Amino acid sequence: MSQKKKSMLLFLVVALLLVLSLVAVFFLNSHNEQGEIARIYQDGKLIREVSLTDVASPYEFQVEASDGGYNLIRVEKGAIGIKDANCPDKICQQRGMVSDTGYPVTCLPHKLVIQIERLTAASDGIDAVVQ
Repeated sequence: MSQKKKSMLLFLVVALLLVLSLVAVFFLNSHNEQGEIARIYQDGKLIREVSLTDVASPYEFQVEASDGGYNLIRVEKGAIGIKDANCPDKICQQRGMVSDTGYPVTCLPHKLVIQIERLTAASDGIDAVVQ
């Protein structure tokens, strides 16, 4: 077998292993997904969890702040946002509906934070170190 054929065979084997590895990672990640959940915190305490995956039709609910203020939260399939608030700057409303896990929705005057998290089969309360 010539050197050129050996090199080509080695390249094909490495390429095949790479493709199989990528397929395996994609397959494992897609089967671990259980959906998304929005965790709503006020004054640093978890006050409500909302599944964004199981929303049949959009709905709204109100969260009261200790200073008498409020935030009207809208939930849609895969997204959540603050529709109305009586805070002075209304920055939380301007954020709109959010479906990204990277940036929380916050209302600083009412000390409200909405964080979206992706749930997987591994997110059962055991951290990565223990697993």
